[in-house]
Amino acid sequence: MKAFIFPGQGSQYVGMNEKIPNFSLKKTIFDKASEILGYDLYDTCSNSPMDKLTATEIAQPAIFTVSFTYIAFLTQRGIRPDVVAGHSLGEYSALAAANVLSFEDGLKLVQKRGFLMKEASQSNPGRMLAVIGLSEDKLGRVLDKAKNYGEVVLANINTFEQVVLSGELNAINEAQKIAKEEGAKIAKLLDVSAAFHSPLMEPVVEEMSKFIDSVEFKTPEIPVVQNVTGTTVSSNAEIKENLKKQIIGPVKWVNSVLNMQEMGVDHFIEVGPKNVLKNMLEKIIKDAKIEAVESLINA
Repeated sequence: MKAFIFPGQGSQYVGMNEKIPNFSLKKTIFDKASEILGYDLYDTCSNSPMDKLTATEIAQPAIFTVSFTYIAFLTQRGIRPDVVAGHSLGEYSALAAANVLSFEDGLKLVQKRGFLMKEASQSNPGRMLAVIGLSEDKLGRVLDKAKNYGEVVLANINTFEQVVLSGELNAINEAQKIAKEEGAKIAKLLDVSAAFHSPLMEPVVEEMSKFIDSVEFKTPEIPVVQNVTGTTVSSNAEIKENLKKQIIGPVKWVNSVLNMQEMGVDHFIEVGPKNVLKNMLEKIIKDAKIEAVESLINA
């Protein structure tokens, strides 16, 4: 079985659109995206400074559009998934791949998500911190101590060794110091513009929930594994509820990957920019074929 997995924020880079081979639908997709967004997305991806591309209101629609264009490219070549999953923002790409969402509706959703998250981060700034190499007990100590300086939570469970913390600036800065004191191999601030998957995103929930409810979600044509459960979901109503919970809830990526493996997936293709998820998967599972689409199509 083959799975398509889709990256979230942090995978963006200037020129990521140029890596997609020219094919019949590439210009059509980017033109449609530009029409919806109100600016030239292809030019933005090609020529913007990295700090602009990292801004959440730009990064989210850009990564979604790049991922969707890869879906169209692979589909034209007869490469289709048996199951899909996405990491955070990537969940919207996964839903588009499963034909739950149209490209247009998916793009409008992530555009709205990006703007709301930008507003939330401006009123209550935060950051995210990747931590590698701490035991569960030590990680618990980091969180307990850092909470004395502000809101901080476990946001992503990416591999058995790597997690991401999310929260207020002071708390995250202290968490970085404490994690190093506890012996973390790495404690690194992420290249994202807000404290995603934390209570700091609570102001987003109400309006984003209404917007999600206003969009038509079709029944998935293939299984979709969602972040907040780490399991497959087939009910449209449940898919919507999980997307709402995902705004402030954790990304259970390890569980998602292990469940896909239990389903019989032995071939994973990361569909989007870079190879962040490929690197994670190689640390979670063995005896599976794991590829990133950028390398796959340029081999």
